[in-house]
Amino acid sequence: MSGQGSERRRAQRVNANLKLEVKVPGDGARTATLQTINISSSGVYFRSDHFLPAMTRLAMDIEVTVPGAEGEAPGTAVVPCEGLVVRSVPEVETAGCDDYEIAVFFTSISPEGMANLERHIALLITDAD
Repeated sequence: MSGQGSERRRAQRVNANLKLEVKVPGDGARTATLQTINISSSGVYFRSDHFLPAMTRLAMDIEVTVPGAEGEAPGTAVVPCEGLVVRSVPEVETAGCDDYEIAVFFTSISPEGMANLERHIALLITDAD
C-alpha cells in the first residue's frame, strides 16, 4: 500500500456555497436552511447545527446559478432532490457540538434538476480556470 488514499468519487466535486433547504425527518418534519460546502452531480456536503446519522433519508432543495440564454445574465434554479446521509463528522451526536459536516449521496433527482446541477458545476469549473 502506498499510503495515499484512493479517490472513489466518480463525479467532480467543486467548492460551492449554495442555499440548501433540508427537510429534516422526525419532530414535525421541520425544514432547515443551510449552506453547502461542496457539491457534485452525485452528492452534496454541508454544515448543520444538528446531527444527522448515517442512512438518514433527506428531501432537499438546492438553489443553483445557471447560465442565461445567449446574451442574458445567469439566473437561478431550484434543484429538488432526495438523498441519503453517508457520513457525519463527528460520527456521533456530541454534546456541545453545533457544527456537524454532513455528506449526502443523491438517490433521486429529476433529469431537469440534474441538467441544472451539471450546468451550475460547469460554471464553477469555468470560473475556477
